[in-house]
Amino acid sequence: MVRRYVSDRRPEILAASGKAPVEAFVPQSHLPGHEAEVDFGDVTVRLAGELVTCYLFSLRLSYSGKTVHRVFASCGQEAFFEGHVHALRTLGGVPRTKIRYDNLI
Repeated sequence: MVRRYVSDRRPEILAASGKAPVEAFVPQSHLPGHEAEVDFGDVTVRLAGELVTCYLFSLRLSYSGKTVHRVFASCGQEAFFEGHVHALRTLGGVPRTKIRYDNLI
């Protein structure tokens, strides 16, 4: 709630202070085939005319950005493993060094 408020007011706050906005980022470099990132998030879909909350599994190769998505009815361990198996089979292999995880429900 506070983060959203500050984000919404940031331009106004900076204008009042007389300071120019500063964008900060950390450049990242990745070697081909070495890393992937996994994320699970909720998504609303329409099934048989009804809105239903489902869960989107995403595995993204860090270097190429190639991504595999799969939607599940739950975000339990079975969906987690099945998402990995499906994505790694689709991509044709396993990243050499690591898979990073974010926002696991």
